[in-house]
Amino acid sequence: MRILYFINGFDPGGAEHGLLTLLQAGFFSGHELKILACCRGRGALADEIAANIGEHNLILTSQREEPSLRTFVSTFFVMLRLIREWRPDMVALSLKQANLLGRFAAMFAPRLRCVSFEHIARYRSRRAEGVYGPVLKALSWRVDEIWADCENTLRETQAYFLPRRRQSYVVPLFLADEASSHKRDYSLNTPLRLAGAGRLMARKNFDRLIEAIRMLQDRGVSASLDLYGEGPERQALSRKADELGIRDRVHFHGYVARWFELACDRDMFINLSDTEGFCIVVAEAMLAGLPVIATDIGGIRDYGKDGENMLKLTVPSAEMVVTQALALAADETLRKKIGRQARQDMLQAYSQDALRARATVVLGGGM
Repeated sequence: MRILYFINGFDPGGAEHGLLTLLQAGFFSGHELKILACCRGRGALADEIAANIGEHNLILTSQREEPSLRTFVSTFFVMLRLIREWRPDMVALSLKQANLLGRFAAMFAPRLRCVSFEHIARYRSRRAEGVYGPVLKALSWRVDEIWADCENTLRETQAYFLPRRRQSYVVPLFLADEASSHKRDYSLNTPLRLAGAGRLMARKNFDRLIEAIRMLQDRGVSASLDLYGEGPERQALSRKADELGIRDRVHFHGYVARWFELACDRDMFINLSDTEGFCIVVAEAMLAGLPVIATDIGGIRDYGKDGENMLKLTVPSAEMVVTQALALAADETLRKKIGRQARQDMLQAYSQDALRARATVVLGGGM
């Protein structure tokens, strides 16, 4: 089968890095694959993708870090040309802008199998938050199939699709590598070392995690925070740490591809997001055997078991983080139990064999 995979660009992390994970796991093995992107994005991810599928199979409309309106228009016509000349059997559309352009383009090819790949339960955008949902729903009649990164995303995004008969599949963007470094010693550090990871954006609530460090300090518990990731909130978070007088306790590491291997010696991992898709960073922390405290959202609802492989929060508040962090800090047996169970659960559910078996179901044959 010929598959055209269309994505916005290649910023590190999230759905973009998840595509590389699928390629490395052999998800598309046995099929002809071309990838189209509006722009190169930041970092070296585009080069890694090209190395995996061959440069001739990666089409970048622009070499810039971010797409422009002009880029979107030109990409639309590039896609029409690819559909006409290469004649793919399937087009998979990843992220909102790609879905918008791709659904329009698919209208000109009624026999093309159009797949919408969903990565988050609620559409959000700094520039057009109230527009994407209604527009994409209006265009959803052209979507023949839905992929989602977890069961929760699949359920929640049904509201963005007009009712019609279509196939739906869960395709997680995560592969558990048994050879990856993981936590072995669950004795506490001094100071207590917490970790967080992900794109530094408002819905991730890293500001509340910084507040939790201040609250722990006020309770006489010496603590520090390591943050892995880049994003628009970087400067605001740095100012927050300064305002609370804990700048020396909050460490910004930027984007690190395999951050979880570097964070193995941290005492626990915290995720306070308002909304998520699969939530790759929590899965990575669990694979590393880190005791996890996380809000019960997105894919965490599917693979997280409160009290067994993580501790769950009902709301993403600094106060609840402090309460749960102190509970974990006081109980090494609990830290060890949930950390080890988390790693075991990830290895069992997200092995390469499991992902390839899923590909056989989703794509059919070719494996």
